[in-house]
Amino acid sequence: MRLGRIERYPANMTDRRELLAWIVSEAIEPGEHLTEKQVNERLLNYTDDVVMLRRYMIDFGLLDRTPSGSSYSRHDEA
Repeated sequence: MRLGRIERYPANMTDRRELLAWIVSEAIEPGEHLTEKQVNERLLNYTDDVVMLRRYMIDFGLLDRTPSGSSYSRHDEA
């Protein structure tokens, strides 16, 4: 991270997950349900490539998405 923004993702998956978990904990409150637009707006604080960041969060099980993609929420373990 540089100036609070992701410069590049850690190659080590444990370190990457730790970074993603920290961002989720900072950007999304437990129990909060957000639209994709709202998630993107919050993730813009950390990177310009919000699509990749959001995908990593989902892939690592830190962010849940409804099957329709209409709502996102922080996973209970985040």
